[in-house]
Amino acid sequence: MARKTYKRIGIRRDFNLRDLSDTRSALNNLLDTLVDGVSSTFISEDLDAIRNIFAYNLTSSGYRQLIGSKTQTTSSNGTPLDFLPRITYQNQLDKFKIFSGIPRVAGGNGLTAKYYNFNQVFENTTAVFSGSPFKVDNFWESGNFDYTGKISQEAVNANGGVEWSGYFIPTTTGQHTFNINTTALMSFEFETEGYISGIGTYTEHSRIGISSTFVGSGGVGNVITLATPTNTNFIGVGQSVSNANIVVGTVVASYSRNDGVINLTPPSGSANAITTTITSGNIVFSKAIGQDTSISYSTYALEAQRRYHIRARYYIPQSIDAIGVTRNINFDIIFPGSTSGDLRYNYLYASNYDFSDAAKGQFNIFVNNSIILGGGTIGSIATSAGYIKIKSTKKIDIKYAPKTSVGAITKATISGTTTNGTKTIAISNTSGIEIGNFIFGTGIPENTVVNDVAINNFIIASAESTASGSTSLTFIDHRGFVKRVVGSISGTTLTLSSGNTTNLKSKMVVIGTNVNQYTGITTTGSGSAVTVSPSQTVAADTPLFFYQSRGLIDEGLAAFCVPAVTRCMFVSSSTASGVTVLNIIDTTGVANDMRVLGAQFASGTTVSSFTSTTITINIATIAAIASGGNFTVTSTLLVDGDRSLCCPPTDTSPPFSPTEKGLETTSSFPSLKINAGNVKFDNLTATISGGNITNIASNDVSTKRISIQTPSGTFKILCA
Repeated sequence: MARKTYKRIGIRRDFNLRDLSDTRSALNNLLDTLVDGVSSTFISEDLDAIRNIFAYNLTSSGYRQLIGSKTQTTSSNGTPLDFLPRITYQNQLDKFKIFSGIPRVAGGNGLTAKYYNFNQVFENTTAVFSGSPFKVDNFWESGNFDYTGKISQEAVNANGGVEWSGYFIPTTTGQHTFNINTTALMSFEFETEGYISGIGTYTEHSRIGISSTFVGSGGVGNVITLATPTNTNFIGVGQSVSNANIVVGTVVASYSRNDGVINLTPPSGSANAITTTITSGNIVFSKAIGQDTSISYSTYALEAQRRYHIRARYYIPQSIDAIGVTRNINFDIIFPGSTSGDLRYNYLYASNYDFSDAAKGQFNIFVNNSIILGGGTIGSIATSAGYIKIKSTKKIDIKYAPKTSVGAITKATISGTTTNGTKTIAISNTSGIEIGNFIFGTGIPENTVVNDVAINNFIIASAESTASGSTSLTFIDHRGFVKRVVGSISGTTLTLSSGNTTNLKSKMVVIGTNVNQYTGITTTGSGSAVTVSPSQTVAADTPLFFYQSRGLIDEGLAAFCVPAVTRCMFVSSSTASGVTVLNIIDTTGVANDMRVLGAQFASGTTVSSFTSTTITINIATIAAIASGGNFTVTSTLLVDGDRSLCCPPTDTSPPFSPTEKGLETTSSFPSLKINAGNVKFDNLTATISGGNITNIASNDVSTKRISIQTPSGTFKILCA
């Protein structure tokens, strides 16, 4: 039986065992009361066997479910075997941590809390607190703080304050509303919309002090309008309102940040808070410590899974004695869709939370390298270090057909409201808009796409707007889209008046008003023009949209076939074998002594001279080239690789000659034909080193032969 010893110090629970300076001694005093005999002891070290064991949210029924559980494998004959050494639950948790990493969403540890003593509080300064905090932790559970004693046991007295700072990470895209109620003084700040690293991290949205005076007006009734609407940042619901024309005991009922309108609640027995019209007078808003006041702040549209700076302060001025006064501050939140509740710690992250790449788990890395809804790119065309292996157990289904008109690629044209420095665009009708669509309009940077859509409310763009106001926006289909320019077409030349040819490649298609369907392009190396087919005329300053002509684009040779040293040439007319002058559509990029590559050219062929439409080579062609056929010219050395891969033949000529009817074997190669299922040769020659071909002997054991019928008889070839 435990000894009934009550005259012990160090056992005050409300002091957290801190009525002794040494907490271990305090704990020993508490435990020692549990021993039965005078000679027995029960001290802190006796608890070492069960230290760090927690029963958080684990009931006795939960424990019973663990009985007999273990990780097993099977032997070769199917007999269950226990893993040795045993795999513990901690092992499994560690494995899960490697997979999940440090939580990025709904896994916060609470805001960083900094505590200050009463003499460090300066109400009328921007920072409120001065000097270094006497304590720092991240204590936060549901955002409800009720102080019956000091804000921290280390505090000098019941006054002082605390500052919470860190990050808020929403799980849903949309507007969030923070509601804060307190009996003390407070301030609330949130990340500045359009925040750029190092510039204006926070914007203060509320600061409730002991007393604030603002100019306002109002007729007989219960409504005041402030001369400066932004002064509502210093007003909270429940504050006392005073003026010679306002009934004593009047408090703030509600306020509007947009227009500075404040609704008042008169004291019981009074119909009107304002008894005589206030034209332009000083109105005092005040509160006492212990008097409940509340503020509300609705954010701009937040993006899911993105972190935002947040900071709040709770404090009591030096001039006030708060002992015995009710002191609390409570934080609540309303999520998109009107779901409300406590602002719990798992949405909040400490200032020093590890968001580094090293803390990412395998799942985070997988998601970051995935193509999300709306499309994207994988791998790299710059260096082999960015290559990614793709494996599929099924066929790759590429369902893509190039669009034929501007109307076919336009998803929506509608008015929207942009804000400089932000990604949020307010739109009342989002019909037709898809995630991934490209956005064009005033103040919208190039290559901006839709990242998220809040139906008939707003969209989240991939880049910040550079202008504010209402503007017409055009949303273009992103499937196969390459870029937009402004230009004109005359004949087979497309000339750009705005934009450039960067990222444009031959075989892409161009779409625009009055542009022929399926107009293909050929790049020439020019930064302001491309060649098009068919020939046509399109007016100046026409918006032109370039799209891929195929659904699966392989750019594996992009880093090898650099346009600066390798060019694809297209002949403008049929070229026979044995000629040295080739008619070319465009010789841009050609230089003397460049190597000429392709099955139609002998080894060592180079450019001797050239004009804008012809190339003269030093060795005559060895095969014909059909009109529109292509070949490669390059300034690289032979040891740098076979650059003929950069311009693969479009007519698969070798060892054939192209004709209007199809491919034909050349005179230097005998004919090979298939007739009624039989392979027929013009001639067949077989040689054997040091001997002759002999007839099949009777002792030959091979039963696998190929019979060859000739005018001289039937011959048989033995097969291995």
